[in-house]
Amino acid sequence: MKLRSFVPASLALILFSLLAPALFAQAPARITINPSERFQYIDGFGVNFNATYFRDAQKPMIDMLIDDLGATIFRLDPYGLTNWEAVNDNDDPNNMNWEYYNDRYSIPAFEASWAAARYLNSRGIRPFLTLSGVPPDWMLDTKGPPTHEVCHDQPSGKPDHLKASMYDEFAETVVSLAVYARTRARIDYEYFGPLNETDCYPAEGPRIDPDEMPKVLGAIARRLRKEGLGDVKLVVAEQSQPANDYITPIMQSADLMKQVAVFSFHAYGPNSVGPQVARVQTSDYRNVRVWLTEYGDLSDLDRSAANEWKSFSLAATHRALTALNQGASAALFWDAYDNYHEHYPRLTFYGLVTNADHIYSPKKRYFAAKQLYHFVRPGSQRIGAASDSPGLLVSAFHNGDKNSLTLVGVKMGGPRRVQLTVPADAAALRWSLYQTTRELNCVKTDALSMKNGLAEFDLPEEAVFTLVGEPAGQ
Repeated sequence: MKLRSFVPASLALILFSLLAPALFAQAPARITINPSERFQYIDGFGVNFNATYFRDAQKPMIDMLIDDLGATIFRLDPYGLTNWEAVNDNDDPNNMNWEYYNDRYSIPAFEASWAAARYLNSRGIRPFLTLSGVPPDWMLDTKGPPTHEVCHDQPSGKPDHLKASMYDEFAETVVSLAVYARTRARIDYEYFGPLNETDCYPAEGPRIDPDEMPKVLGAIARRLRKEGLGDVKLVVAEQSQPANDYITPIMQSADLMKQVAVFSFHAYGPNSVGPQVARVQTSDYRNVRVWLTEYGDLSDLDRSAANEWKSFSLAATHRALTALNQGASAALFWDAYDNYHEHYPRLTFYGLVTNADHIYSPKKRYFAAKQLYHFVRPGSQRIGAASDSPGLLVSAFHNGDKNSLTLVGVKMGGPRRVQLTVPADAAALRWSLYQTTRELNCVKTDALSMKNGLAEFDLPEEAVFTLVGEPAGQ
């Protein structure tokens, strides 16, 4: 009797041990690509570039950002401050004192920036010129508590608000730089961002409230046209807080909107561009694109490997894909390389590239960004893509030049096994998997075997990955 009772129990235990993994295994996460759903075209991806300290040693680093990373947009800040007109050039905002301005724009910091911009031109890049920091005190006053979101508690008593009486003087200052860059420094550029984070004063820019913004920008647009720069396209309003509504007042000025090409936003937290895209798409200016001109992470002084991966690689890429899925046409990482920023002022470590005594090398975050920048080229169109796993964010694109499909994803948990579903015509493509993980740096790890429009592959718990579907023979 004992023997007879022992055998079934043993068999049950063996069967349970064999079947348990299958019984309790997680179902694969599912990704679906739908090329018939078409959304915005992509203008490109890029970096913010502090050109004040440009030197020849940076040329190979710039080449790497262009040729390997895939950056096509460089948001170039030539000075890091907007206070170079320390005293009024001539007390007449209608006439530029070029003896004064020529002297200012030929100091070493500006000369370095012009050299950087010309090098970008030599590489086929037209830099996007931008300005940051507060103007000189003679243009500023103080104002009461803000009625909109600001990025931090504001100090009291310090002049930080651009005076209404100084709009034309401020326009003269910033447009004089645009004129000098075009006519004297011989920079070929198309886009100009004259203001930065006016909801993050005083360090990032002067305080300009949403209702004041069209008046300031209107003065700048008129002055650009007066100086023969009517072809320069404005990028505005470079908000630090994506929830603030600067663009509705701007769109109420038909004259100003003749020169506005891009509405620009910054994202370092959960808020993104969706509400702003909706405002544009329901307006008379649907042709104006929305760009994420700064994204990344703000914890640059934590230089640990854990923070490098969690914040600057995973979370930052998640922010970029979120903005793309909400309608952004471009995304620019802050920052290109580690450097000293004048308006902090300190040595900063936001860069995709580390700077060790002017020896430049890519960080983990560089390879995470490469998963997007290198594979999704300007002119691609975002298409439908979805994931059924909350830890898996995806965005997909169609490249018309190559008739290829690209899916970029961030995995921050969930099943190891992932199932990809594509329609019949996409199933005929040759699919490859590239990954950046804690151990890997944007390398090809698999060639997928597609059957009946389905393919399965494995990912670690956390990864930034790219699936590329190309026609056979490419």
